[in-house]
Amino acid sequence: MIRLGVVASAAVLAGAGAVWAGETDCGEARLVWADVKDSGSAAAIQSFAEVYAECPIYSQLAREQLAEFNEGAPELEEVSAPKEETRRLLVTDLRNRPEPDPDDPPYEPDYSDGEYECLMAAAAPGQSPYFDGVEWADVDAENAMAICADLLLKDQNVDAEVVAAFGRALMKGGKLEMALEFSELAAMEGSGLAMNTLASLYNEGEIVPENDETAFGWYMAAADAGLSMGMHNVAYGYEHGDGVAPDIDRALEYYERAAYYGYGPSMVRLGVFHRDGTHVAQDMDRAVDYLERAADHGNVDAAVHLGLIYETGQNGYPKDIEKAVEYYFQAAEEDDVVALHNLGSLTYHGRDGVPHDTQAAFVLWGRAAELGHMASQRKFGRLLHEAGEIEGALKYYRLAAEQGDDVAKKLIREIEGD
Repeated sequence: MIRLGVVASAAVLAGAGAVWAGETDCGEARLVWADVKDSGSAAAIQSFAEVYAECPIYSQLAREQLAEFNEGAPELEEVSAPKEETRRLLVTDLRNRPEPDPDDPPYEPDYSDGEYECLMAAAAPGQSPYFDGVEWADVDAENAMAICADLLLKDQNVDAEVVAAFGRALMKGGKLEMALEFSELAAMEGSGLAMNTLASLYNEGEIVPENDETAFGWYMAAADAGLSMGMHNVAYGYEHGDGVAPDIDRALEYYERAAYYGYGPSMVRLGVFHRDGTHVAQDMDRAVDYLERAADHGNVDAAVHLGLIYETGQNGYPKDIEKAVEYYFQAAEEDDVVALHNLGSLTYHGRDGVPHDTQAAFVLWGRAAELGHMASQRKFGRLLHEAGEIEGALKYYRLAAEQGDDVAKKLIREIEGD
């Protein structure tokens, strides 16, 4: 298990750039704070805040304690000296790691309860086979940051993947400078997730200069570290020429690698390629195989694609309305608007053996309408209109019309008499 030692762990917590600049020893700040915080001396705490002003967590703790001493008096002004631009970690700085010995017993991590709790809140899917990850959209940034920060302030010997997960939570929470610092340190210890986070930061260019080539280099490092998400991002780069010359063969190679490791978005991409005959020969059997594997991993996009294939018999594939409904329901449970809309249509019209159920359509179209789906807004409005709820109907017709629905515009004119 790769772990960060006492000094490195404290430096990460500081998040002040001291890891590379070497100007302020934030590891020392942690040790000093342990004595100063219980001293009862406002002068000592103020002096600490001035000396360690470049260590944000500890200087903030000091200011908060000073405010308590002063019973709500204005907090100590931050003391910050001009400093040179911090040198950022490069892919070439990463240490080469020895290949594992095939004769060694299988590695099994031994996470503490605190580490496991942090990983459950902030880790990414595919980050490790030893714990589940959380989809980006589902990360509760405030909760994840609180859980991981509490651990890191207490534990002086944490796993690099825990630090990487904290970096991911910080990025989701918009704490980009801290996300950069944490991710650099975890990347140096071999975390593929941390490398992938660094790539994303260079893609966005908010706190480091935007650089597609640097981002691609970090995605490749993440892929080399075994992160399936990194493999997918490398494939995307090769497919679209982002940070590297386009190369479809290499793109397919990396999509297939990520799919092999169970990465849903890569399975979906390959499924769509084979369905449409894009970059590969059209093969509906292979398309459905990739999409079903992705859906089995909980991928909502895959479930919607499968629903459409089985409902309409795309490209001559055998129709199967029961499977279509099954996959639509899987996606609808995750509030996918296309699945909600298509289920609503099936139940409203009673097509292909699906029982006619206006009330079910009302619920399904209503939910999709609330989520902003244009066609569902118009259809839900029409159901309200038929039920005599004119104001409600107008509300949803107008929402659809604002998105460019010409039929909704016509229905509004009919009601208002214009």
